[in-house]
Amino acid sequence: MSVNSYWAYGLRIQAEIDCPELPVDPQPTVSPDVTICLLPPVPTVADTLENGYYEVRPGIFRLAVPRVAQYRVEGGSRISVEPQEGSSPGEVRLFLLGSVMGALLYQRGLFPLHGSAVETRWGAMIFVGAQGAGKSTLAAQFHRRGYSLLSDDVCAVVTSPEQLQVLPALAQMRLRADAYERLGQPQDARFHIDKFVVPMKEGYCDRPVPLKAIHILASREEGDPEFAVLRGFNRVQRLLENLYRPHYLKGQSTQSDLMRLAGLIAQKTTMAEVSCRRDPEKIESLVDFLELAWAQHFGAFQERERS
Repeated sequence: MSVNSYWAYGLRIQAEIDCPELPVDPQPTVSPDVTICLLPPVPTVADTLENGYYEVRPGIFRLAVPRVAQYRVEGGSRISVEPQEGSSPGEVRLFLLGSVMGALLYQRGLFPLHGSAVETRWGAMIFVGAQGAGKSTLAAQFHRRGYSLLSDDVCAVVTSPEQLQVLPALAQMRLRADAYERLGQPQDARFHIDKFVVPMKEGYCDRPVPLKAIHILASREEGDPEFAVLRGFNRVQRLLENLYRPHYLKGQSTQSDLMRLAGLIAQKTTMAEVSCRRDPEKIESLVDFLELAWAQHFGAFQERERS
């Protein structure tokens, strides 16, 4: 069985599964951070798990997806995949690189937010919000403007001795039809489940970037967009509301460490609520608005730091 070497979330990954969504590791190692093992297909997913389809215990995460596969994550370093007979490789990878990878990030003590991130001259900007808020669409429009994509769907934040950083994730975006068309309908994109998967051959940032701000996208019926910096103790709660699969955190051995990390992120990072109309036709003007807001807010902040 061939073994593939990949690089994502700052981790060297060796996989017995072909994962074209993952960036290839240019310097494969014999000591990977994560191994993905493929087990023989199973006839049915028959396990009865604690929460119906998933189970979280210290150091162990299990997920059962009917008609697709069973997954097991151990110690933040090993993922076992048992496809169900008749499942497609694309379906197996969809849950592997989404829910299962999110559980692995929790086990490794990383802080996974459900959002998209781009690199700017001030640092990494993350967009989070409810389903359908336009996180991927907004990141795609910034990419169209020349910004580099850091992550789509799952943004992993890590603390280093000097700063908080956003780690580069999968080299792809998953876009609804309107955002895909606005991006120019890349020929190498493919339609999967309900979105177009667009690989990032160019305009993908492959290195960690210091975290500058987290934007919580909120819907409003009318009026111009607003950029309101959040203050007070509820910032931690707003962060926890935008975790990736927050129910996967309870029961993790890293839960207390991640709660402390949430407090650090809220303390060290600008958090802002961006209220705007959910109108795909207004996405360009929203990018204009955010570019101006960043220049006004962070430009002035940098001037104060230098004085």
